[in-house]
Amino acid sequence: MKSIFLSRPLGVLVFLFVCIVSMAHAGSRRSEKAVARHYDGIDVSHHQGIINWKEVGRDKQIRFVYVKATQGTSITDEYYLRNMRGVREQGLRCGSYHFMSSRSSVRAQFRHFRAMMKRCRQDLIPMIDVEREGVKGWSRKQVQDSVALFARLVKKYYGKKPLIYSQVNFYNSHLAPRFNTYFLFLGKYNSRRPEIKGAGRHNIWQFTERGKVRGIKGHVDLDRFMSGTSLRDIRL
Repeated sequence: MKSIFLSRPLGVLVFLFVCIVSMAHAGSRRSEKAVARHYDGIDVSHHQGIINWKEVGRDKQIRFVYVKATQGTSITDEYYLRNMRGVREQGLRCGSYHFMSSRSSVRAQFRHFRAMMKRCRQDLIPMIDVEREGVKGWSRKQVQDSVALFARLVKKYYGKKPLIYSQVNFYNSHLAPRFNTYFLFLGKYNSRRPEIKGAGRHNIWQFTERGKVRGIKGHVDLDRFMSGTSLRDIRL
């Protein structure tokens, strides 16, 4: 087999080209990693156990925290009051959410949420967590009518419409486009941002459920504002 050698000038040019391409790819990977590490907030519940909020408060990326308050009509998250106290001691902006259940009436669920979610302890609008397993057994219409009623009760009592959380696939199959004018907090765990059916856009992207934050053992959800949305938009 013959060996083919490049002339010295051509070889130098090829070497420089390979170096430039490699540097560009490395820069792109660093940029992608920086984007992947960027987050604006977290949401927590009893799943995170006892949180060291002093350590969490040192994380300069965290601008907001949503804390699970209630579920259905009888469940109060066991760490809710502890978490709210810890968040506020660190000066972090906080809000509370209710996990909706198909096992009890919407009005009774709201009364339960209202009893725990004291306005004076909140910085952010309330959030309704609407997930497939929570509203199992309800039709699409029942899900929509129930969310609409809970939202009306929130608006009447707290003065602002709630934030709506859901996984993007469930949101599109059961809630879109009826709630597209609300502030939307959508979960989708890959590198492509969520897209909603119909006109409108989502506001906060829960892009991973396996985030790591100092002060929290195990994993935590990491959340990111989308372009055009800021902390001001979700203030209570």
